Amino acid sequence: MFLRIYQHLLPNARAWRLTTEKQLRQFFEGLTDLPLDIRVFFDIVWLDIFPDTTRELDTWETQFALPNTSMSEQARRDRLDAVWKALGGQSPRYIQDTLQEAGFDVFVHEWWELPITEPPVVRNPFTFLNDGTSTIKYVMGDGTLEANDGNPEANDGASLDPTGFVLVNKFFVREQIGDGAEAMNDGSLEAQDGGGFNIYRLKRYLLPADTTKWPYFLYIGGQTFPNHAIVSASRKNEFETLCLKICPTQQWLGMLIDYA
Repeated sequence: MFLRIYQHLLPNARAWRLTTEKQLRQFFEGLTDLPLDIRVFFDIVWLDIFPDTTRELDTWETQFALPNTSMSEQARRDRLDAVWKALGGQSPRYIQDTLQEAGFDVFVHEWWELPITEPPVVRNPFTFLNDGTSTIKYVMGDGTLEANDGNPEANDGASLDPTGFVLVNKFFVREQIGDGAEAMNDGSLEAQDGGGFNIYRLKRYLLPADTTKWPYFLYIGGQTFPNHAIVSASRKNEFETLCLKICPTQQWLGMLIDYA
């Protein structure tokens, strides 16, 4: 093929015709080896975009945030193939199906109250989620399940702290500690003169008091809202990473999840 390309590039004259056994032909035949090597190289590069043939398995696993475990190479390729074939999407049904196919018995719920009205009634995230800082706005009410006789929450003046949490990302930030922290206890190495250390924690996000932000919450929990779903504690990081990966970036995730 490359010899024919050279023939088309040469001048249209008898002296440049590549006839049989001519030394000029032998010269150009020798030049065909280099582009053949280039062709083979590009063919191999093309095969790198397929899970079964790629030479860059580690690189693709990093790209798809797949943990490097003690799996066999074929199992790693099969796992990569499954992720690669995912069509993608941001509908609640797609997100729910993807999480369930990954082995998590969870359900995705929208930001509006049911039954839906026109305009929809926005769910108050303070009712279901606890960011650890914001004032709890869900106060015990007559007739609620928690108000049953004998429940601790039913005591006069009591309030029920929601047990859900908000998931925005998994960024770690350096955090200073103060008086009362465990590391500041008398006798600990860090509390000695000249001691010191860095503490890194997941960045915390406060629930927005601005009601116009509440429709940007997507809730993940049990089949019936606002029941919690149970996820294995050993898969906590995998589960949360997958949620952040497939959910729209403009959404804050209200996690109605118990890890056990």
